[in-house]
Amino acid sequence: MAWFLSLKVDSLSLGAIMEPREPAISDELQGLRIDILRQALEIYLVQAYPAGSPPEVVRRRLEWPSDVEPLALLTRAPFERVDSAAGGGGGSPIYALRLGNLRYPHMKLQIQPWPNEAGFMLSVNTHDQVLAIDPASSDAQAFRDLQAENQRLKEAIEAAWDKAGLPTFLSYLRRYIEARAGADHHAPPCPETPEPRPGADVTEPHA
Repeated sequence: MAWFLSLKVDSLSLGAIMEPREPAISDELQGLRIDILRQALEIYLVQAYPAGSPPEVVRRRLEWPSDVEPLALLTRAPFERVDSAAGGGGGSPIYALRLGNLRYPHMKLQIQPWPNEAGFMLSVNTHDQVLAIDPASSDAQAFRDLQAENQRLKEAIEAAWDKAGLPTFLSYLRRYIEARAGADHHAPPCPETPEPRPGADVTEPHA
């Protein structure tokens, strides 16, 4: 569409988010198994491409050796690595695979270390917040509609993962609330503790 030509991109943010790096794999991801990753991918693709098979470029990104180890897989293309601390490299690593959807090619599946039973968390990054468009542009509404659809898909995919028992922020938050409720019921009052907060790529409204 024509509005892509008028997009203004913050080059620093885009570089921090899009550029693959040579990552040192986190020890916290030892619980990741290839069958879990394939299950997450299958659920993602069903939601993102309901009409059938994804584009060839996406299918090529999923051509992995049958005996590949998941931790080795994350350290090379087509996976990308970003740091959860915004652009600063100070947070836990996030490993991303660009899978897109029927209308937008840049949406990503993300994997990051997380303090839950699995040791990691899955999320969807719509990857449409690094782009800006002139609100007065004739295509501004079309872009807002695209962002809304991307957000709907993100929520649908993460809800489907949660229903399948895969580790998401939804399941982590639910267990956190349940644990807090149980602790408050059985223990005397104690100083307030911080609420859980995932990385920026997970919690931003359209991320």
